[in-house]
Amino acid sequence: MNDPVQPSAPVATSFDRNWRWWVLGTLFLANFLNYLDRQTLSNAADPICGEFGLDNIQRGHLLAAFVYAYATAHLGIGFFFDRVRNVRRVFPIFVLGWSLTNMLVGLAHEYTTILWLRVLLGFWESANFPMCLLLIARIFPPRERVFASGVFYSGAIFAALIAPKLVIYFSTNYNWRWSFVVTGGLGLFWLVPWLLIFREPARRAFQWPSGAGEKPLPASGDSTSALDILRRPAFWGVVLVGMGIIPGLYFMQQWLPSYFTQRWQVPYNQALGNRLMLISFFQDLGMWLGGVLVWILARRWQLLTARKAVIVLAYGMMMSILILPRATTVEVGVMVICIYVFGLGAWLAIQQTFKQDVARGRVATVVGLVGFAETIVSAFAVEKVGAITQHTGGFNGVFILFAGLFTGAVLMVFVFMRERWFPSR
Repeated sequence: MNDPVQPSAPVATSFDRNWRWWVLGTLFLANFLNYLDRQTLSNAADPICGEFGLDNIQRGHLLAAFVYAYATAHLGIGFFFDRVRNVRRVFPIFVLGWSLTNMLVGLAHEYTTILWLRVLLGFWESANFPMCLLLIARIFPPRERVFASGVFYSGAIFAALIAPKLVIYFSTNYNWRWSFVVTGGLGLFWLVPWLLIFREPARRAFQWPSGAGEKPLPASGDSTSALDILRRPAFWGVVLVGMGIIPGLYFMQQWLPSYFTQRWQVPYNQALGNRLMLISFFQDLGMWLGGVLVWILARRWQLLTARKAVIVLAYGMMMSILILPRATTVEVGVMVICIYVFGLGAWLAIQQTFKQDVARGRVATVVGLVGFAETIVSAFAVEKVGAITQHTGGFNGVFILFAGLFTGAVLMVFVFMRERWFPSR
């Protein structure tokens, strides 16, 4: 995306005025595909581990390989995208990269081949959040930005709704390999709407409604350095909070199907897919209603106070994870997890907006650095789940670990999330 200045002289068409929403649609689809591909393995883990004879430690290594690579790539991807000028050509390279890599898993016949393909998938998929959040910050005015971020992020939740049913269907009716070919192949079609819509960004980027109340973000060249970002308490607050809550998200994405098949002996069929779909729906509901609650409370309180209030409520719901060891039936377990993910979704929505507040002109850099920190901890947690369950035969120790991380995160909210440390907001 070349450096735009002000909108050019020709009268804007209806497409020009609503261009940002059309672009948002392509970003929603990119996020949907990103999460669909990354969750294919976790939902196909049972037949894969059965074919290759993998125990839970090896399953943990396989699930964590993606997360480690995804985290490491974040160290440089944000800096790269903050300096990219031709977004139209560069972003599709990464989307096609992760789509083709996921398809190749369907052709793998060795455990190590799948392991390295998951590493490669983590590299390609690391582009998704830095690039998409950067574009939202560039083309949307402040009053629309939170809603736009929520629409974009909901692509991940829709993927979580669809992935279990889709992957289990192909795995049980055909072969687990077909699930990778189909989910990866969908990404190839994304190129068409992207190239049709993302044209002439310099002319269309700032067709904002009157009263937007903010100067456009520069496409690149912001003077804020990485060292300046690292000196900001707000940055470290977002990092430490993310390190506490994002591992809980990755547990849901990577281990939840295995939790049901191992803890409750749920058969690997569409009944399992229905349970996973219901849980994903509650996470989506939490994300949307959490944002609505912040909006309602912000009418009476300061915005930061409203966000903290919703975070405390979300934390209380997430701590229900400690009740899971006492669940007597799988239905009770599903109900408790639904409460947990509802709170997790509400907190995640607020966490994403905090990332955009730290340094508005370097959104991709901030997202990349924060993404590395929170995801590297998540990778360790995903791998640790395999070791804990292998040695103890259950998930109780896992839930205690996550409850501790959530408690640390809520404490960091009150230590670092202060009005004076978010000047750009």
